[in-house]
Amino acid sequence: MKRGRMIDTDRLYSIFMELCAVDSEPLGERLMADRMTVQLQALGFTVTEDDTGGKIGGNAGNLYARLAGTAPGEPLLFSCHLDRVVPGVGVKPRIEGDAIVSDGSTVLGADDAAGLAALLEAVTALQESGSLYPAIEVVLTVAEELALVGSSHFDLSPVVSRIGFVLDAGGPVGGIVVRAPQQYKFTAQFHGRSAHAGIAPEQGISAIQMAALAISRMELLRIDEETTANIGSISAVGPTNIVPERCELRGEVRSLDPAKVQFQLARLTEVIETAANESGGTVTVTTTPCYPALRLNETCEPAQRAARAAERIGVPVRFSGSGGGSDANYFNERGVPTVVLCCGYEKVHTTAERMPLDQLALLAGWVTEIIAGGVAEA
Repeated sequence: MKRGRMIDTDRLYSIFMELCAVDSEPLGERLMADRMTVQLQALGFTVTEDDTGGKIGGNAGNLYARLAGTAPGEPLLFSCHLDRVVPGVGVKPRIEGDAIVSDGSTVLGADDAAGLAALLEAVTALQESGSLYPAIEVVLTVAEELALVGSSHFDLSPVVSRIGFVLDAGGPVGGIVVRAPQQYKFTAQFHGRSAHAGIAPEQGISAIQMAALAISRMELLRIDEETTANIGSISAVGPTNIVPERCELRGEVRSLDPAKVQFQLARLTEVIETAANESGGTVTVTTTPCYPALRLNETCEPAQRAARAAERIGVPVRFSGSGGGSDANYFNERGVPTVVLCCGYEKVHTTAERMPLDQLALLAGWVTEIIAGGVAEA
């Protein structure tokens, strides 16, 4: 199996582990933004930062970078995110067998340091080899792990590319995600009536009991192959000797089919309101859109370009849908056809996260072929 051309694996593994060790939880991406700015500028990119950090309560904004090409051709957009899920501070990466892992007290941060490192190595290798490449645009987003809030604020007007690739999916290298879900969050505020829990509990209406009744009637987790729903939190704080008059539920619904999202939200709202009415209380339900669905055809140019590059490095091509959103959801909605590339990391969003060494090398090789191989095709 080929790994693609010109990749220096020792350098790749080193920069990957260095990036993993940079603290970069959501809304705290300053160190990573600064590090990537320096790295990109060293490769000749011009880099600007927007004001998203101030809008969302973070300490860094989205980065937009552009590198002039050495050959004519359609400019290409690549995107990764700067943040990682909690716990993502104090990461201590190490090579263990055939993979890079953390010490088990934090996530590794391969999501999305793998994409960042592969992109840096690919451009470095192309420049060292003297290969021709088109203009390259890079968007690095903040707070992606908070339901894509960083990219929701990004102004795509400076972007001229109409072929995009987001390096941000699990699964073996060669996987190309062309469908991803729409997501909505919902909040239910239950209102009951307080009473002394020992002396006159029958005079009270328990908001917690209302919420529990509603949850017991909900269809949750896997609804069908395209649709999921989840309760993420239930909150009611108070002493045990008072019947609780307030309780809050927070949850989400997502589906590859936007119509199914609306259907599930309507069902959940009905269940919640019925539980409150039967209990003698009231409830306020609020639904909030998080991000749009990604729906592309496998024949679109970014999908086909990525597929041809994968074939050149000897990697099986797989087109698929995903249950998770990415910044590609917004890029596509705003007119830039963008697929999501599988990066090879495993056990994502857990402290057991790992990055197989061979997958990281293949990812960097894949990116070089997407960039330079297209020039050869032209």
